[in-house]
Amino acid sequence: MHIRIEAETRRGLRIIGEIPSIPLCRIEGYNGIGKTNAIKLLRLCTGDQPFTGNDHSWRTFRNQLKSARVSVTDLHGAQKLEWALDPSRWPQVAEPLGDLIGEIRIDGRSARPRDITPLLSVHHVMAADTPVSVLSERLSTAQKRIQEWDAEVGRQRQEEVELALGDLQNKITDCAPSQLSRELTITSETEKIAISLANQLKLARERVERLDRAVEISAQLTQVRGRGPEMDEKIEELAAHLADLDQQRQKLDRQIKNASAQKHQNEKAENEFENAQKHLVRRDKALRTIQSHLQNLAAVVGVEPTEDALAAARRDTSQHLNRLLERQPRVNATPMLLSLISSLTFSLENAEGAEHLGNELLISSSQGGTDWTVTALREALQHREAVLREEAPSADAEQLTQEIEETRGRLGAIAQTEAALREVEAAQTALEKAEGRLLKATKGLPEQTARNLEDLMSNRARLDQEARAVQADHARLTHAREVLGGGKTEDALVAELVQLCREANVEVARLRKHREKEQAEFEELTRREAQAAQQATLAHRNSENRISRVTATARFLSQNHGLSWLRRAFPKISSLPGLNVADQAQALTEVASAIDKARDSLGSTYSSLRGMETALGRLESRIRQNSGETGTETASDRAAKRWLADEVRQWFESEVVRTALFNGGNNVELDPDSLQLSWTAADGQTNERPLAAFSSGEQAFAYTQAQVARLDRDDNAATNRLIALDEFGSFIDAKNMSALASYLRGRQAQAPHDQVLVVLPLEVSPAIASSNGTTNERVNALRQRGYFAEAFQL
Repeated sequence: MHIRIEAETRRGLRIIGEIPSIPLCRIEGYNGIGKTNAIKLLRLCTGDQPFTGNDHSWRTFRNQLKSARVSVTDLHGAQKLEWALDPSRWPQVAEPLGDLIGEIRIDGRSARPRDITPLLSVHHVMAADTPVSVLSERLSTAQKRIQEWDAEVGRQRQEEVELALGDLQNKITDCAPSQLSRELTITSETEKIAISLANQLKLARERVERLDRAVEISAQLTQVRGRGPEMDEKIEELAAHLADLDQQRQKLDRQIKNASAQKHQNEKAENEFENAQKHLVRRDKALRTIQSHLQNLAAVVGVEPTEDALAAARRDTSQHLNRLLERQPRVNATPMLLSLISSLTFSLENAEGAEHLGNELLISSSQGGTDWTVTALREALQHREAVLREEAPSADAEQLTQEIEETRGRLGAIAQTEAALREVEAAQTALEKAEGRLLKATKGLPEQTARNLEDLMSNRARLDQEARAVQADHARLTHAREVLGGGKTEDALVAELVQLCREANVEVARLRKHREKEQAEFEELTRREAQAAQQATLAHRNSENRISRVTATARFLSQNHGLSWLRRAFPKISSLPGLNVADQAQALTEVASAIDKARDSLGSTYSSLRGMETALGRLESRIRQNSGETGTETASDRAAKRWLADEVRQWFESEVVRTALFNGGNNVELDPDSLQLSWTAADGQTNERPLAAFSSGEQAFAYTQAQVARLDRDDNAATNRLIALDEFGSFIDAKNMSALASYLRGRQAQAPHDQVLVVLPLEVSPAIASSNGTTNERVNALRQRGYFAEAFQL
C-alpha cells in the first residue's frame, strides 16, 4: 500500500509525509522528524486510540495538529481511502474518535469508520518495551477491555438475557405437570364430592318432603277429628235445605206454567211468556254456577268475595311480592360473590407466593381512606368469604323462590276471584233483565192471570234468592271441608299417615321432633352442597385455565418468531402442539429446567468474567511490583496465570526464536509468579532463566516476533494491515536483526496484503559519500525530508 500524509501543524509537531508501497519497508531518519507520529495518526484514522491512558500527550498532539489529509492507495479490496481530519472536533480525553475523526471517503464515496475496519488496520510494535512492561501492559489492556465491555455491553446484555430467560421461565412456571395434575385431581375430587352431596341432598329432600306431608296429614287428621263431624252435619243440612228449595221452585214453576196456560188473549202472548220463563231459568242456573265458583275462589284466597276486600288483598299481596323480588338479587348474589371472591383470592395468593408481592401497595385511596396491600386485600376477602358461607345462600334462595311463586300464585288467584266477581255481577244483571222480560210477558195475559202469575213469580224470586244464599253457604263450607281434610276421610288420612311414618321409619308420636331434626340436617346439607358445587365450579375453572395456559404456552414457544433460538437449543419445542396437555406440561418442565440451568450458567459466566477482571488486575500488580506473594488463589487467578503463560509461550513458539535464544530448545514455559522461564534443552536437560536476565536485544527480538505472530493468529484481521516495528536500532544487535529480517521475509507469502514497516534510527551520516548509488539516494532523501525508505534486508 502507498500512504501519503499532508499535515498542517503548530509548535514543532512533525509528521512524515509518505510511506512507499514496499511490502517489507525500512525507514531510517533523524530523530523528531515524525516517524512515530505518522504511525499514531494512521492508528487514529483506522479507529484505534494510541494515547489511551495518557491524556496529557493526547491533548498536546491534538492541539498541535491543525488539520491533515491522509490517503492510502494500492489496496486489496479498494482503490483509495481518504481522510480529511479536523482535530478541533476531537475530544479532550484520549478515547476512540468514531465519527469525530473527520470526513472519510472510500473510492470517492462518503463512508464511516466502521466501513474502514474490514479494509485496513494499523499495528504499532515498540521494541523499547521490556518483557515485564509488556506483560504488565497486556494484563492491564485485557483487564480494561473486560471492564469496558462489561460497562458498555456486558452488564446490559446480561440483564437483557436474564430478563428474557426470566420471562420465559415465569411463563412456563404455571405449566408444571405437578400443578396440572394437582388441579385435575382437585377438580375430579370436588366434582365427586359435589355429586355425592347432590345425591344426599336429593334423598334428604325426599325424606323432609315425606315428613312434611306426614306432619300436614297429622294436622289435617286432628282437624278432621275435631271439626269434621260438625261440618259434615252442617253440609248435609244445607244440602237438604237446597233440595227443599228446589222442590218449592219446581212446584212454583208448575203453577206458573198452569197459570199461563189459562185464559190468554192469543197464542203469541203465551209463547212469549213461555220463552221468557225458560230464559229466566237459564240465567238463574248460570248465576248459581258462577256464584259457586266465586265462593270456591274466595275460600282459596281467604277473602270475602267483595270488590273492596279483593282490591285490598290484591294491593297487599303486590306489595309483599315487590319486597320479595327486592330481596332476590341479594340472596341469589351470594353464590356469585363467593365464586368471585374465590377467584380473586387465588390470584392474590399466587402474587404473594410466586411474585413475592405481598407487601406491595395494590389499592391506594385518593380520599384519605384505607390503602390495601396484596396481603391485606387477600385476608379481607377470605374473611368476607367465611361470613358469606355461614349464611347458607342456596337454602335462602330456594326458600325465597318458593315464597315468590306462592305469592304470585295468590295474586293470580285474587285476580281470578275478581274476574269471577265481575262475572257474578254480569250474571245478576242478566238475571234481572230475564225477570223483567218475564214480567213484561205477563202483560199479554188476562188481567186475573197476570196478577196470579206476578204473585207466583214474586214467590219464585224470593225462593231463588234464598237458594242462592244457601248455595253460597254450602259452597264455602264444602270447600272448607275439603281443605280441612284434603278431601279425604279420617280413615284415608290415618292410612296415609301410617304409610308415610313407616317409609320414614319413625313413630307417629315422634313425628314432629324427627321432622325438625331432618329439617336441620337438610339445611346443613343444602349449605354444604352449595359450597361443594361452588368449589367444584372453581376447581373446574382453575383446571381449564391451567390447561389453557399450558396449551397457549406450548403454542407460543413453538410458533413465536422471536424464539427460534430457543427452538434450536431445544428442538422438542417444535413438536409441542401435537402432544396431549399432560405431555406438553412435562416437556415445558424440561424446558424450564434447561432455562434454569442456562440462567445459572449465564450468572456463573458473568461472575467468572468479572472474577477474571479482578484476577488480571492482581496478577498485573504482582508482576509490576515483582512480588512473589500470591495469597489464596481463586479459579480466576489460576486461569489468568494460564492465559499469561500461554501468551509468553507464543512469544517463543517460532523455531527462529528458539534457535536464537534457547539453542534450539523447546517446551518453553513461564512461571507467572516468579517470571522464571524454563525450557528443555537439546540434550533433554531442563534449564531455567529469569525473564529479566535476557539481554535487551534478545527481549526485543522475542517480543517483536511474538507480537507479529499474534497478529497472524487473528481470524478477524482486516484485508490490509500496516505493521510498524518501531525503535529497533538501540535494542536489537546485528545477529538478531538478521534473524528478524529472515522471519519477516519468510511470512510474506502467508500475508501478501500486509505491509511491514521497520523504523530504525539513522545509521548513515549524510557526510559519508561513496560511489555506491544507493548511499547517494539515501543521502539525498535525508537532505530533502530527513528520512529515507527502502526494502528491509540485511
